[in-house]
Amino acid sequence: MSRLSRALLYLVLAIILLSGSFPVGESAIGVNWGTISFHRLKPSTVVDLLKENKIKRVKLFDADQGALAALMGSGIEVMIGISNEMLSALSSSTDASDLWVRQNVSRYVVKGGADIRFFSFTLPLFLVSVFAFLGQFDFSQEMGMK
Repeated sequence: MSRLSRALLYLVLAIILLSGSFPVGESAIGVNWGTISFHRLKPSTVVDLLKENKIKRVKLFDADQGALAALMGSGIEVMIGISNEMLSALSSSTDASDLWVRQNVSRYVVKGGADIRFFSFTLPLFLVSVFAFLGQFDFSQEMGMK
């Protein structure tokens, strides 16, 4: 083996060994939490499982009251999904959307409450909510809402 080949081999080995010894950064894993099931777990059990597995983010497919109540004080970031049908109803009037927020969100956004961060919509732009959740997309700016 030539001197250059040996030097390259040592360099590659050093890079491989050192690459595992530096912290790369913190990442969070999120999960989708659907509530339509024949054998549904208690929401408190699901939250315990999420916390045991160090899950930092969860997406609910709707504003399930039991799930939101169980998530209160958990420190888990929450995204609430809004279906196309619900979005149509909410966009019909500000009174309808205000009522929905009061009934489904406001009671959980209190000190020690659920950490509701985002809402997602099942429109063709569904990836917008995912990127917003990851902090890589400013929905209001991209959609001309500022």
